[in-house]
Amino acid sequence: MVKVHFKADYALAFGEVYELKMGRRATVREVFERMAQELGKKFRLGVYDPEKRQLMGVIVKIGLNSTGAIEDLDVPVDDEADIVVYPMDLGG
Repeated sequence: MVKVHFKADYALAFGEVYELKMGRRATVREVFERMAQELGKKFRLGVYDPEKRQLMGVIVKIGLNSTGAIEDLDVPVDDEADIVVYPMDLGG
């Protein structure tokens, strides 16, 4: 399962960890589009807008110990990936 870890206020809104079974290798964008369907308006307004296909004031990293943010949401991740979402103001 892909695990999306939310930090700071996002953890209060969505829980600390959200797990999705993608069943195949998927991109970060595909994971976020699925989460937008499942979590609804709050996710679309605060994390990822699928209509604009862009992040909404967050920093995204792949891996729990990653030091660099990703800029390309079309990066593929496997079904065991950890994706971490930080508010922009924390700086990740």
